[in-house]
Order: sequence, then C-alpha cells, then structure tokens
Amino acid sequence: MCATTQLQGFLDRLGWSPEQLAREINHVRGSEGVSPKAPYHWLRGAFPRRDIPHAVAKVLSERLGETIDVSMIWPDRFMSSLGSRVIGPSGDPPGASPDHSDLTPLIRDSCDSIRLARRVSVTNMDEAALERVDSELTAISVSYFHVPPSSLIHRAVLLRDRIATSLAGPQRPSQKRELLSLGAKSCALLAWMADDLGDPRAAQNHASAAWELAELADHHEARRWVRLTQARQAFWMGDYMEAAQRTAEGLTYGADDGLDAFLKLLRARSWAAIGQEKEAQHAISGWMDVRRDVPAREGGLFVLQKDRQSYLVGATYLALNQPDRALQGFCGFFDHFEALAPNRRFYGVEALTRIDAFRAHLRYGEVDEAAGAVGPVFDLKPEKLINMIRVALQETLGELGRHAGAAPRVRALAGRMESLLSQPPVTR
Repeated sequence: MCATTQLQGFLDRLGWSPEQLAREINHVRGSEGVSPKAPYHWLRGAFPRRDIPHAVAKVLSERLGETIDVSMIWPDRFMSSLGSRVIGPSGDPPGASPDHSDLTPLIRDSCDSIRLARRVSVTNMDEAALERVDSELTAISVSYFHVPPSSLIHRAVLLRDRIATSLAGPQRPSQKRELLSLGAKSCALLAWMADDLGDPRAAQNHASAAWELAELADHHEARRWVRLTQARQAFWMGDYMEAAQRTAEGLTYGADDGLDAFLKLLRARSWAAIGQEKEAQHAISGWMDVRRDVPAREGGLFVLQKDRQSYLVGATYLALNQPDRALQGFCGFFDHFEALAPNRRFYGVEALTRIDAFRAHLRYGEVDEAAGAVGPVFDLKPEKLINMIRVALQETLGELGRHAGAAPRVRALAGRMESLLSQPPVTR
C-alpha cells in the first residue's frame, strides 16, 4: 500500500537531493544504511523498512533544528510516531527508534483506536466533525486555566495530528479551509504551550507553521491567533518592540472574534515596557473603546475576560511607574477573578498579578501588603511554575537588587523567590 508522505517538503527546505538524505541517514546508521535510491522510492509512496522512518525523522530534526516526528513525514503511519511519543516522554532525542516491546497492552489498544479514527476521519470530515474538532480545541484552551501545559500538550498534539490526517484526505474546499484554520489555531496553541514550557525555539516553529496554515486558509481569525501568540512570546523574551509590532499586524485583520481587546492591551503593555507612555496610553484608550465587545463565551486563552483585562491594564501602568493606577488594575483583577468558577481561574495570570502587586506595594514602602500579595505564589507546584512566571520573578529580583538596604523581610522574600526559581522547569 502506498504511504502518503510529506518528505519532499522537508527536502526542499533543506535544499537536499534524495541522495543527500540517504548519505545523512547512513552517517547516522553506519553499516545498517540505505541505498542512495531508496529515498526516491519513499517519495513515490513506498514506506521505509524497519526503523528507518525514525532515522529519517532524527536526521530531519537535527538538520532543521526542530522536532520532526514520523507522523509529520508519513501522516498515515501514526502508530509508529505515537509509540515513540508514549515510550519516551522524558527527553528521548527526536525521531529515536522506539522499543515496541515496552508498550503495554493498553497502549497498544489505544494506538489501534487512534489509527482507526484517523482512517475514518480522512474522508469523513463533515460539518459535525469540524464542530467536534473546534470544541476540542476550545476545551483544551479552557483546561489550560487550571491544568499545567506539561499535562495538556500531548492532548493538543493529538488534536493537531487529527487535523493533519484529515487534511491529507479529500475534502470539499469550504471544509478544507476550515480545517486549515483549525490547524493554524492548534499550532498557535502548541506555540503558547511550548513558550510556557520554556522552549522558545519550539514555540517559534509551531507559530511559523500556524502562520503558514492561516495564510493558506486566508482566515483572519486564525491570523490574529497567531500574531497574538507571537506577540506574547516576544514580550516574555524581552523583545518589546517585536511584541508591539506583532499586535499591530494582528489588528490589521478584521474579525468578529473579540481579540481586539487582547491585542490592544498587549500592545499597551509592550509600549509601556520600553517607556513609550504616549503610545501605551493610546492603546489603553483603544481598548476602552472595544472592551465591551469581548464575547461572553468561554473561549479559554484566546478570549480575554474581565479579570485578565484588569491585569494587563495594571501591568501597563506598573511598567509606566504609576503604582497607584497599577494597584487599581490588580484590585479589579481579583474582584473579577474571585467571581469566576474555580476551573475558569487562570493560575498563571493570578501569579503574575500577585508578583506585580508585590512590586507596586514595595514602591510605596508597603512591605506587609507586598508580602501578603505575593505569598500564595510560593505554593505553586513545579509543573505550574511556567516560563512567564519565572520571567516575572527574575525581573522582580532584578528590581530588588537595584535597591540597597532593603528591609530584612524583603530580603527574606527575595530569598524565597530565588529558591523557587532554583527548581528545574518541568518541560514535558
């Protein structure tokens, strides 16, 4: 049976001939190599023997500097790639050959179930199926509020792979466009997760793929998801100008998705971080014009409800060194936050708000209030100490380090922050 393959696209990116791929594989495998003509057969639909597919994935991963698994090269051979992901969640090299003898009967059965679902979904993606994919995307995004990314990313990868498999089959134009937009959004969500897990290269790869899919779909809402995700990543990397630029690009695409408020507030915070008060205030004013347009639906990360809006307003004013107005925003955050159901409270933004409130209180010399604000952050479990929280703690320590003669209690709190940051990040 012929195997659907995306191999030619990877070779084009590298500028390689099939013979060059064979040479690289032989360099990795030594005496157990392949014929120089073998990749030609793979391009025509033959599937490589034994564990050669994993060697191909390893070579492509190393040369492209991104994670490539077998399912991305041969989408209809999901079983092999799933086995490698299930067996090696603790950091095996990309494309490593899995030892299928370690698969439990339950895992083998689960792989068969997924393979069955993939075969059916290739040619049967009707409107109801599209709605189920969209619902799953929303469900993952909502779960992200209270479940750490290390526990959710496999579920998100499965969704992306489901979309990829469906795109490999025949679809009507309207359904294909919708699948492409959902693929873009799933990759944007994976970029968000990778960023929170502290892997900026992986986040950039996911975001780049998301943008290509959004462009292929010619879908404005998907484009805005991607630009928002890229702006957020740029901000936490400290590239505030890039973050402001990405939000501006996102705002050029019109869509009735409620993202204007999110994009404008990220833009305000980015301008404030580089001391551009006029531009930041202008963005805040723009947000005030659209804040009532945010949909009431529970859309997870990409729907900015009132609690997170208040946080971003406060963070903007803190960056502008207006701690009084910052604290007003943070108080607004907690008012809205406490009114939410527990599973709708985003622990990540709660932690950011508490850290920034700590900084704002200290600028007034309010040590007791500062300690009370930041206290719950020290109770975060390691898997919830995501990258943006780590960056915020590092920035806080930097600010404290610029003030000699800090009170003993402040120095003790700084020591607890350093201890929290000494915990190794949970990456998967």
